[in-house]
Amino acid sequence: MPPTRPPVQQSTATWLAVVRAYNLCDAVLTSRLAALGVRVVEHEVLAHLQRHPGLTQQELTARVFFAKSHLSGLLTQMEADGLVRRDADAADARVKRLTLTRAGAALAQRTMAVQNELVATMTAGYPAAELARIEATMNEVGARLGALLASDAASARAAAAPRPRASGPRSRRAGPARRG
Repeated sequence: MPPTRPPVQQSTATWLAVVRAYNLCDAVLTSRLAALGVRVVEHEVLAHLQRHPGLTQQELTARVFFAKSHLSGLLTQMEADGLVRRDADAADARVKRLTLTRAGAALAQRTMAVQNELVATMTAGYPAAELARIEATMNEVGARLGALLASDAASARAAAAPRPRASGPRSRRAGPARRG
């Protein structure tokens, strides 16, 4: 049994363990995808479009972990590379639906195999109940962090908002006293 730590030290040790595991996971995924000539952000697009063909760019933006402005350029490049296709929506021609080309679908299968192998290695030996507990804990932590982020964004918007001018007459500064 591990030694008992004071609550603050345990919280910090837990946080550091999560950060370290995430960084290592990202490093392994980055390395293995690079062997296929794919970056993690491209893998994310491929994986989402493989699971959910026909997403709009806006819907895809809500699902991926990078900026909307970055996604637009990335999709343009992936389209030029023959991996992604943008088709007009049948109901609204202004809306573009994203799908994988045959080459994109084949690449998505290879990148998902890399991800699946990594996930299998990470979770090997843990019973389903333990994995469910970890998932629930991380979802709760994610919700708390999401609330903090939303609060920070609201504070930033409030700080940037123009301040209303005071109503009523403006007072004049008194001039120098006259002598007489």
